[in-house]
Amino acid sequence: MATVEEEPQAWLEILELAASVLKTPPVLFALSDAHCAFVSQNAEHLRRGFRFVLPDEQTVERILDKRQQYAAAEAAGIRVPATFYPERVEDVSRLASEIDYPVILKPYTAHVGRLQILNRKVVVLQSAEELISVYSKCTASGARFMVQKIVAGKDDAIFWYSGFWDEHGREQAWFTGQKLRQFPPGFGDGSLQRTVEAPVVLQLSRRLLEVFRYRGLVNVEFKRDVRDGSYALMEINPRTVSGNQLGISAEVDLPWIAYRHLVGLDLAVAPRHSFRLNVKYVNEEWDVQAFWALRKSKELTFAAWLRSLRGTQAWALFAWDDPLPLLAGLWRFFSICARRALSRARSKT
Repeated sequence: MATVEEEPQAWLEILELAASVLKTPPVLFALSDAHCAFVSQNAEHLRRGFRFVLPDEQTVERILDKRQQYAAAEAAGIRVPATFYPERVEDVSRLASEIDYPVILKPYTAHVGRLQILNRKVVVLQSAEELISVYSKCTASGARFMVQKIVAGKDDAIFWYSGFWDEHGREQAWFTGQKLRQFPPGFGDGSLQRTVEAPVVLQLSRRLLEVFRYRGLVNVEFKRDVRDGSYALMEINPRTVSGNQLGISAEVDLPWIAYRHLVGLDLAVAPRHSFRLNVKYVNEEWDVQAFWALRKSKELTFAAWLRSLRGTQAWALFAWDDPLPLLAGLWRFFSICARRALSRARSKT
């Protein structure tokens, strides 16, 4: 089936059909940036058959466009990484000789620009020549990209807030966590994470979400600069994110809390403002790939990797009563290994 960007009308018709066969309006969750944009743009139409809570179209646009997101954060007194917004190749050519390297190139709007960078979050660039070349290629399609300095610190310097805010802008539940490892390393999705107390991240996230008059499920990510301990905003995700099982195991099941709220249950229950600390979560498929990448760069040994997994309580794929997700993950991993081995063999012939 075509993507929601390619055929929004077809998606609307399918959703209408799904709602029509159910006795009561179902709950609708957006699981990607593209879906958030689609639901917000068609909110009035979709509310006839579905229950959901999401910011309005203008707010979603301001969040998904990182230039607008960062401007709102700076106006609220929240630090963002040093970022440059060249409009033309001539602009980036002038900029390239004035900045230190490495830097990253990232799209204004992730679900649009990632198509130009092989579905990665960012491209790390080591020189002025590389920056000019890659910027030229990425923007040829019309996608807009920014140049950003890298905040000092490894993957474990990334902390985040996840929460649910109701339709009146009241925070109903939240928890905070820390990335310990991600894939791809440096700029990826959390493959090993844990719940931690992060009071600064909590305070900054609440301030930022109040600026946006936020509603719905949300994740806000910061990176602590190891040079001075300050926190810089990485991004706001106006939706649920991949590591839901961590919240479930930490006794803050955000999608379930949002679901019960939307169907009218637990409305008299006080907001949930506590969670289990030091709950460790691993995405088995991603973390194996992170290990191989870090082993190749001599940053992680096999023994150290095994030690880091001790005490894991939340698993993305593994469950004794439902083994298929893990088996599918293993199949995908070994398929990737086989394709890479075949590619190396061909390159030698």
